Amino acid sequence: MKNKALIQNIFVFIALVAPFVYAYMIWDTLPEQVALHYGMDNKPNRYGSKSELLLPVCLIMGVSLIVYFIVKNIEKIDPKRTAKTPKDTLNKLAFTLMIFMSGLSIYILQAALKNEASSFIFVLIGLLFIAMGNLMHSLKPSYFIGIRLPWTLENEDNWRKTHQLGSKIWVAGGLVMLLAALIAPEKIMVLVVIGVALLMVAIPAVYSYQIHQKNA
Repeated sequence: MKNKALIQNIFVFIALVAPFVYAYMIWDTLPEQVALHYGMDNKPNRYGSKSELLLPVCLIMGVSLIVYFIVKNIEKIDPKRTAKTPKDTLNKLAFTLMIFMSGLSIYILQAALKNEASSFIFVLIGLLFIAMGNLMHSLKPSYFIGIRLPWTLENEDNWRKTHQLGSKIWVAGGLVMLLAALIAPEKIMVLVVIGVALLMVAIPAVYSYQIHQKNA
């Protein structure tokens, strides 16, 4: 167990510093004015100094580190401790979020280097949803993690069934995003992601409410 924890900590450290190492590697090749924001057509619509790139990267990685430690130790601060999520699941979830944030930071730097956004961001989002979907069915009732609705929090069976369905929906939604990123025009990908994400939230929520109504 100690070796496994050590290996994970090493990978977390690599993920944490990777964006800064990449920024150092490409810094001299970046123009003084770089794209900082993009429209739905993936074209830049706001420029600024390349030093401004460091702010979002620092913020993203700082937040990711905080979230990582909160998720890993959620059972210590969550008052709903009657049915704990397995520690291994929490570790995997924390690690997944850290990897996603690291990839997002590198994507921001790469987009600035090429002066154009790409569909890779949607690949990242799709992979995130797939990974989280695969972990969702193992989550236990919590005030911090999961599909936290009044009727899921008050009924463990409702929570379990909702997260079993949610797990399948999130994996399917992530796969749809991956496929769309490969074949759909980039200018409509934002709409695709928003639409799929809404369904991923709405379907488990409606299903959960139906269970609640049936048991009322």
